[in-house]
Amino acid sequence: MTDRRLMAAVTILATGISAVATSFAIYATSARFVVSSFNHLLLEYLPGWFISAIIQRFGDVALELSLLFSGVVLSVVVGTIAFGGYRVGSRVETPAAPLVGFLVSSGSIAVATAVIVGELVPAVLPALVGGVIVTWFSDAVPAPSDVDAERRAVVTSLSAVAAFNIVAHALGLVRRDQTRRSEQELQEQASRAEVDHLLSTSEDAELDADGVQPLVSEVGDFFTVDINPSPPTVDTASWSLSITGDVEDELELGYDDVQTYTTRHEYKAIRCLSDGIESDQLDAAVWTGCRLGDLLAEAEPNGEYAMVTGADDYYYSIPLEQLEESMLAYGMNGLELPEAHGYPVRILVPDRWGKLQVKWLTEIEIIDDEAGGYWEERGWHGMGPVNAVTKIDRINRPDGRIQLVGHAYAGDRGIETVELSIDGGETWSDATLSDPLPDADTIRQWRFEIDPADTAQDQLEVYARNIDGDGTTQPEERTDPFPDGATGWVHRSIDIS
Repeated sequence: MTDRRLMAAVTILATGISAVATSFAIYATSARFVVSSFNHLLLEYLPGWFISAIIQRFGDVALELSLLFSGVVLSVVVGTIAFGGYRVGSRVETPAAPLVGFLVSSGSIAVATAVIVGELVPAVLPALVGGVIVTWFSDAVPAPSDVDAERRAVVTSLSAVAAFNIVAHALGLVRRDQTRRSEQELQEQASRAEVDHLLSTSEDAELDADGVQPLVSEVGDFFTVDINPSPPTVDTASWSLSITGDVEDELELGYDDVQTYTTRHEYKAIRCLSDGIESDQLDAAVWTGCRLGDLLAEAEPNGEYAMVTGADDYYYSIPLEQLEESMLAYGMNGLELPEAHGYPVRILVPDRWGKLQVKWLTEIEIIDDEAGGYWEERGWHGMGPVNAVTKIDRINRPDGRIQLVGHAYAGDRGIETVELSIDGGETWSDATLSDPLPDADTIRQWRFEIDPADTAQDQLEVYARNIDGDGTTQPEERTDPFPDGATGWVHRSIDIS
């Protein structure tokens, strides 16, 4: 005779899978599909760090895996509820016990599904199917004395259930294209959760100091430098990005096409080439987009450079190897990329000046040789890595102490140390740094405190510099931004009294 525990497990799985499959066949992956609704609930309650880790590990496949995982979990849960409901209902002393068991099990499935989906109608048919399956396996597959007959009955029942599930899943897959919007919303919800986690992580990493620039700037505070008085207005309905020139296959991608590539969220700072040691054209944000190399790979480029052009007629030639590691960004701090920052898409090139972060991108033309760009024709250079910089944001005087706060940046080399000298550069001491963020190509806050009682001087000559992740100390000599970008140690004269 078939083991009762094994038979119970088979009944639970057959019932749960069939009920979930019925929901899939009717609603595909729309919001009424019990698995989609369950995933929405999970995204609301799971911690942001967990969602972020899953997305970073599996990319856009994470959605498919989450649907599969949730489907398995719900199948076991629904099957267990149905099995328990049938066992309770069928114990009544009446010839109609199987019917009572069916009604109780179906009602239990309906309640559980309705709670997840948020409405009763989508729960009805899955509940009825589940009730039929659990009743069938509990009563229509008896335990006869003939073991072979019992096994044949079980195999026949499982075959029928398997055939039903194949048909149900096939129907769901056919209808899935009609419900892609719900999947996109689920993907967007997961994406928002990851961005919220990154924003929260940056806030937690910040120093407790008045006046220090935040690790992630608000969109409205992020600097802008453009060649025109106002940004171009781009309609995504007619916008496209073309990849042309020396390629095997030219590409023409619409806004929706760009967003089908594996999504990335990362911290990145942008420093303008015209940013001086004392200026404020350096900000960081959490950007959302895709790896530009994924698009270029489809075009199969043959050249070594790319001429990148924006809708504002701004252009630059960039080495292809740098472009392949760049991000094609369409989101900023969890929002759609603002018009002033390049809507619908812009390029973010690691470890390079802001002049290469082309906005309102429209064309990437693959070429053989370097061909300069907009600012090169006007005498500016700065094609290499962005210069390291240390800035003083504010001088505070809490409780009689002198507190200097600021931020430092060294491209994707990262900031290892910020040092301050209060004696004109003779001796140096380390400042306190904010916690490092996962992506090095961003800023780091620093704080340095001076006790006036520790010095006999009436005035301090304070200098600040940084040491990057490669161990390189920021150069002392101060230069103007033109033509290669500003360098040098920032300086303040501070009166003790």
